[in-house]
Amino acid sequence: MLFNSLIFLYLFLPVTLLVIYTLPRLAGKFSLPFSNLLLLAASLVFYAWGGVWSLTVLTGSIVLNYVTGLAIGNARDAKRKRWLVAGVVLNLALLVVFKYSLFLANNINLLAEPFGATALTPASVILPLGISFYTFKGIGYLIAVKRQEYPAQRNFINLALYIGLFPELIAGPIDRYGYLGAQITARTTSFAQFSSGVKRFALGLFKKVIISTPLAYVADHIINNPPENLSTPLAWLGAVSYMLQIYYDFSGYTDMAIGIGRMLGFELSENFNFPYISRSVREFWKRWHITLSTWLRDYLFLPIAYSTSRKLTKERYAGIRVDKLIYICATMVTFLLCGFWHGAAWNFVVWGALHGIMLSLEHTPFGKWLGRTRKPVQHLYVILFLLASLVFFRTTSLPQAFGYLGVMAGVNGVAPDWTKFMEFFDWEFILMGTVAILGSTKVFRHILDRWLSWSASGGAKNIWLVHGYEIVSMVALLLVLMLTTMRMISQTNTPFIYFQF
Repeated sequence: MLFNSLIFLYLFLPVTLLVIYTLPRLAGKFSLPFSNLLLLAASLVFYAWGGVWSLTVLTGSIVLNYVTGLAIGNARDAKRKRWLVAGVVLNLALLVVFKYSLFLANNINLLAEPFGATALTPASVILPLGISFYTFKGIGYLIAVKRQEYPAQRNFINLALYIGLFPELIAGPIDRYGYLGAQITARTTSFAQFSSGVKRFALGLFKKVIISTPLAYVADHIINNPPENLSTPLAWLGAVSYMLQIYYDFSGYTDMAIGIGRMLGFELSENFNFPYISRSVREFWKRWHITLSTWLRDYLFLPIAYSTSRKLTKERYAGIRVDKLIYICATMVTFLLCGFWHGAAWNFVVWGALHGIMLSLEHTPFGKWLGRTRKPVQHLYVILFLLASLVFFRTTSLPQAFGYLGVMAGVNGVAPDWTKFMEFFDWEFILMGTVAILGSTKVFRHILDRWLSWSASGGAKNIWLVHGYEIVSMVALLLVLMLTTMRMISQTNTPFIYFQF
């Protein structure tokens, strides 16, 4: 079920909110456990809408992590590590079977073909929605229990709700067990929180349906063409459109998830902080998909760096200081796996490798030189790198990606046809493209902060600012609801990009 669908917006969400806010009150002191049970049931219905088979996989993941978590919590010393390894291996096995089996089989067949080996024919499987996200949540929970940061959760309903909470089930945020688990066992609701959630959900809906959709139309119509049929201006237009599309698509989903969470009494983690204003790739990963980058840092990068440091005894290797060598090794492994996590294709591996290389370079004298340049130069460097790397993220094969980059560089492609180029610039694309560019900066945030600052400064003269903000918010909310409903009825809406991961 999609957040940006009529059935979710006008049936599932209102019914869920009505049930959650009415039935638990009848349970008295057991209202929170009953609320958790109802919310888990709603989450399972939400997920089963995409197929009962996917629900079976999710249930298996929940049972696996519940049993393994208890085993880790009850074990002592070395046995705790063994149970953790077993749990991580089994979680990753789910990913391999459902997400990577076809990719691995195809590559094994390519390697074995010269030797005349019999080709592997893996069974066709449907990728369960969100499996990458809830698998990471399960692994993070097991690691937290192993490190004795928190005791193993003995209440099956609570752990199932942590892994399967529907606002963040499909595409994150990847909240830690300690943060979200505490809210499952103790949370409150208020009108202010609910109202804030409605506004945040509307913002996400606007980003996804109104801003991202026209950008997706342009990006798809350009990038889906063979590179040799494109001109350099068209290739750049497609890359820029996709760069904006993926930001508003994914951050829009996060806004909707956070908004729904607030309506239900939860505070989900922020996942984006204006990533396109970054002046280094390192800063970009502090602003983009924040819960994933911190997960990778804590559970992959730091353990790799620690284990590597124990094996390196010299101060320098090949003239490179050992601390820099450790950083480079850990960074490359982390981002190669990050790319592979995003998709079972070599395009994603190359995308991850490019980010690992640039992060490593920024840890060399190049990073110091970059820090001394002017801010516009730093910003331009990040934007150009992201445009190039996202070509690998969006295209479907390495030849297509390299061909597309060649057209962008003016090496291949056809002569520019400015009439064809301008066909994409209708009023909707121009308007939403302008809003998208400005919205990726802090322009609108500064305007809103200034307005709120003036209205909060006191005095009768500022009352009109307070009422003005409330009126504008209400009108904007109704306008977003009307426009998104019209878009969904016309069936020109698009699924979330990150659902494929």
